[in-house]
This record gives sequence, C-alpha cells and structure tokens, in this order.
Amino acid sequence: MSGVSLLSPVLNGIQNVNFVNGRVLTAEDLTAERRANLQRQRQLGTCVGEGVSHGLAVTVSSSSVPFGQQVVHITSGLALNRNGDVLQLASDTDVTLAGSAAAVPANAGLFAPCQPPETQLTNPGIYVLTILPASGFEGQVPVVQLNGAGVAQSCSSAFVAAGVQFRLQQLTLDSAGSALQASLFTLANQIQTQLANNASAASVAPALSQLRNGLAYACFGTDAVEQYAADPLNFLAGTTPFAQYGLLDQARGAGLLTNCEVPLALVYWTTAGIQFVDMWSARRRVTEGAVTGRFPLLEGDRRVSEAEAMFLQFEDHALSLLTGPVGPGSISADNYFLFLPAVGMVEITGDGIDAVTTKAPLTGFDLPTFFGAHASHDIATTNGNLLRDLFHDALYQEPIQLVDTGEIQLYLVWENLQAVNAGRSGRLAAVFASGALRYCGIARFGTAKWSLSRFAPRVI
Repeated sequence: MSGVSLLSPVLNGIQNVNFVNGRVLTAEDLTAERRANLQRQRQLGTCVGEGVSHGLAVTVSSSSVPFGQQVVHITSGLALNRNGDVLQLASDTDVTLAGSAAAVPANAGLFAPCQPPETQLTNPGIYVLTILPASGFEGQVPVVQLNGAGVAQSCSSAFVAAGVQFRLQQLTLDSAGSALQASLFTLANQIQTQLANNASAASVAPALSQLRNGLAYACFGTDAVEQYAADPLNFLAGTTPFAQYGLLDQARGAGLLTNCEVPLALVYWTTAGIQFVDMWSARRRVTEGAVTGRFPLLEGDRRVSEAEAMFLQFEDHALSLLTGPVGPGSISADNYFLFLPAVGMVEITGDGIDAVTTKAPLTGFDLPTFFGAHASHDIATTNGNLLRDLFHDALYQEPIQLVDTGEIQLYLVWENLQAVNAGRSGRLAAVFASGALRYCGIARFGTAKWSLSRFAPRVI
C-alpha cells in the first residue's frame, strides 16, 4: 500500500490516448481509445447494477418435440452483467438446447471475451439458462500496405460486432445440505420415478408444481434468510455469511456461473423434454448493489428486487396451472406450493361469494379449496387505490411458508366486484396477504355483505 499527500494525483485509472499534432496515428492507438471508452461504459454499468432491463422473456418454443429436440423462445431485450457489459438481443430468437458451440478465439471481436465453463448437457436435470456477451468480425474492407503505393492488395474485417450467446448450466441440489434443498432433491427423484413409470400428467402435476415453487425459493435463498435474525451482527466477526445466499450464488461460488452471465430462467429438463421454464426464479430486474454489505438483507436493492420476483414468479406459476392437466377448481395451495409471496393475486370462481350475482361463468381457482385452512375467517373487501400500498408494503416482508403459516388474509377488490356484477368483467380476483401486513379491509355499511366485511377496531 502506497501513501500520498493531499491533492497528489493517483494515476491508476483508465489510460486515454493523447492525440497531438504530428503524432503518427496507428490502428493500435484507435484500438486503445476504443478500449478506454469500453472501460468507461463498464464502470458506469457496474454503478447501475446487474440484471434484466427489459425483454428477454423465455418460453418453450412450439418447435420443441417431446422426447426430442428442445427449443426455447427468447424475446428481444437488454441486460447488464456484473462486469458492466450491456447485453442486447436485437430480435426474438429461438435457441436450441444442445451441446455448447465451438469456443471463440480469444482475439475475435472485443477485448475481454468471456470464456464460460465447459458444460456437458445431460438430462434429466435442473438448468439455469444465461445470456453472456459474444463478439466477432463482420464484413470486408480493403487494406493498403505501407509499401503498396496506395493500392489495396488484401482485405480485413470491416466491423467488430457485439452480440450475445446463451448457455445452460446444470445446478446440483445438495441432498445433505439445507432442509429445502434436501427435500427438493427427494422430490425430483420422485418425479423422475413417476415419469419413468409413464405416470399421467395429472398425477405428476402436484409434485412438479412443488418442485418448481421450491426451486424458485431456493434461488431466493429463503431457507438461509430465515437464519439472519438470529445473529444480525455476525459481520462483527469478519464477513457475514449472508453476503451470498441462494442456489444461484452457490453456483457462482463454485465457479459454475461467471460475472459475464446474466441468469434468465430455470429449465427443468427430463428425458420427456422440458417440464417447465420458470423465469422469475432466476431472472431479476436491474438491481443496485449494497452500500457496505454488512447488512445484506437490510440495505441495498437486492431483497426488494427478489420480493418483486417472488410476486411475479407466483403469478406466472398460477397462470400455468389454470391451463394445466388438473382442473384449477380442485387445486389446493398446500398440495401445489411450498411458499407463497407476501402478497399475491389469483383468479377465482364466483362459487360461494355472495357479492357476485352475475350470471356470467367465472373460471379460476376455488377460493375455499385453494387456501383451505389458511383462508381468513372473513373475506374482506378493499379499495383499488389501496392495492399499490399493500403491494409496496409486501416488498419489505418475507414470503409465506405454508407449512408454518396459519391464517392468510383474503381480499376482494371492490371495483372488480362491481365490474363482475355489472358484466363488464369475467374475471374475479382474490388478493391474499401475509398476516405480517397491516389490514386493508374497508367496511361498507348498507351495501357490503356481512361475510365480506368487518369493522375496524376503535383506537383509544
């Protein structure tokens, strides 16, 4: 470590080419200038954060074949990796999940190519799909040699093009580790046995749904985060064990994922093909880093972005169940989920809801069946303008662990009820909220059903 005096320059930053009259300008000079610009862009990128800015949604492509070639469809979009690189997919692309492509030469394209770990794709397995930078040369341009008398006698590449590539990395569940990973390991083996015995899609559906939900919360690090409150000052002993948590951090720590890569989705791939693609278990919006890292669950942006991902993951998962092999009216949360976000919204039928008088058929989950013993004694109504407040508060709450949770507060949205009753909407929404959140029900004297409202306690 060196020492300096006040106002003494410390020149260890980016080197910029000094352009002066009379200097012989070479390709090396221009390359160095471009390298300096790229370094500045990367520094700005690391200040912004890492994650997906927009687009890059992953779904199973219609060209996938059961027991054959598997293809995913990825929409155009933009992401930032941990190195500050901007990753742009300019147009929607189908990606065939096959063996890794030949390695790009180190001197091809941009200055610091990312060399991801070599992966041997074997199925069945749980994989994370990532996007990472790629580059190469495009086009041709004539080249004049110094002694060529101004006549071009050869050609070189005209452009250095930036691009992206995609990679699958298999994730390994620790059968002897945390209780969540161990239970998911057992569940995955159970599913493999069912599939090997040609079990029907309906019979496999509950276990497959629990695996999808559990893997998401293993990525969220929910089991590790539960231990934080027992010793929040553990950073005083050196470094906090909560600086990194979750299944993806575990893969990064093992060198299976690099800082070049941005996770886009989890893919559960079996011999029968892709069973599910779950984006929000792995995907995050662009997320700022923590200020100090001493209180990783209290400072910074990470846990908030994970709470957003929990909500979006559940909504995608629930939507897939509405069109799955089992009728949604017979699905219960206890059989299909291990965790729920602190707040969520589901489409429900109008059966048993006195306030819904419309004759229009309503589809969705059956509210008493879905929530079972977790359902609150009253189904409260709330105003639409309170929804954002409720959802914002939920970003700072931990998820609902169903095995340890009693009552979950249920709400109907008054504006939605009015629209359904008037025939302006055919979708009835129920909002559920963790018991840790403040109550947002609104008593409606003279118009509300007693089963759909309650009085707020008087505060003295």
